[in-house]
Amino acid sequence: MGEIQGIYLLDAYQKNKIGRKMIEFALEQLVTEKYSKVGLWVLNTNENAINFYKKMGFSDTGIFKEENLGEVVTEIFFTKEL
Repeated sequence: MGEIQGIYLLDAYQKNKIGRKMIEFALEQLVTEKYSKVGLWVLNTNENAINFYKKMGFSDTGIFKEENLGEVVTEIFFTKEL
């Protein structure tokens, strides 16, 4: 399984299809590398990202993890078949 570490856009650049193009490019690269599935972690409080990834065809696996990044944060694992 391939993994996307993350994409980050300033608010001013969101809703301009830039994120979509970035994800599509990453997915194309993963297909070229013969991956059949991709996963990524999303902060459970980042509703914009959660909605974006769902719109891009990713599914919430129900798998959670907590990390201490100065404070404890919870992330949700999403996957997509390629």
